[in-house]
Amino acid sequence: MQRSQYKKGMGCYDELIHRMIGSRKLFENLPELLRPQAVSKILGVSIATIYDWKYRGKTRKVPSDLFLKLNRSLYIRTDVLRNWIISNN
Repeated sequence: MQRSQYKKGMGCYDELIHRMIGSRKLFENLPELLRPQAVSKILGVSIATIYDWKYRGKTRKVPSDLFLKLNRSLYIRTDVLRNWIISNN
């Protein structure tokens, strides 16, 4: 399928992301830092994918300031995540 067909409603996931990002509702009322589990639920990706972004970030072109590690816990900065998603779409 071509990308234009996704925007016409053929691909539910792409259409949903397009609508949410277009209206900026995806990141409304979220805290500045989120745990990987919360981000996986919001974006509909696995937790393993998020950790893959962290540890293979250079090959995946993930922003270096997306992740923050505090007391051995990993957090994702929502402002950087939003800008990264918008720039890729």
